[in-house]
Amino acid sequence: MRLTAHRILLPAAALAMAAAGCTPGSDDAAPRGQTASEVCGGFAQEPAAASALEAVAGKDVRLTADRSEPDRVLAELRKAARTPQSGKQRMEGIPFCTLEAAGDEKNVLSITLREALAVPAGEAAKASVTAYSTGRLATSSDLFASVYFTCRTPAPAHEIVLDAELERADENEADHAGIRDEQITLANAAARHVAAELGCTGTGLAEGTPTKARS
Repeated sequence: MRLTAHRILLPAAALAMAAAGCTPGSDDAAPRGQTASEVCGGFAQEPAAASALEAVAGKDVRLTADRSEPDRVLAELRKAARTPQSGKQRMEGIPFCTLEAAGDEKNVLSITLREALAVPAGEAAKASVTAYSTGRLATSSDLFASVYFTCRTPAPAHEIVLDAELERADENEADHAGIRDEQITLANAAARHVAAELGCTGTGLAEGTPTKARS
């Protein structure tokens, strides 16, 4: 009698699992990570930025951003805007968006934000970089891009200069024509996203892909 009951219960349990969608390995089938337009709060959701991120990370590659600290970025920059100039010290970059490929966990790129005490002089004239027209100063090189811009927020805060810096991972193999444009597009998109969150005015940040300031 016990054997018969056991034989009846097993099919019933299997039917219940099937009805609930609980098939073996179903958790593994769920896609990990996010798309280029979703990751890091959707900073790259505009077409130019989403296309640039796909060009760097790979088309249809899903991404993770577990080492990103966007809330800390906003908190530290708001604090910087309220700190008197006489009490300021050089700020290290805070990880706004650090990306890895969800499948193989390869590093893709990192974008940091910080307060800059000054805009570097002569940076745009260097032969190793391409300069762009956005913010106060914008340059891109083989693995690196940065955008300096002004952020004016309501009193009691004061005007500050911010720097959005992108560093592409050494293991990222997206070395193709146009990579500098794509890097500056992403750094600029991150700058625009953070500026909007902070309520900055007078940023001078361009929409979409910034134009080259010189050849």
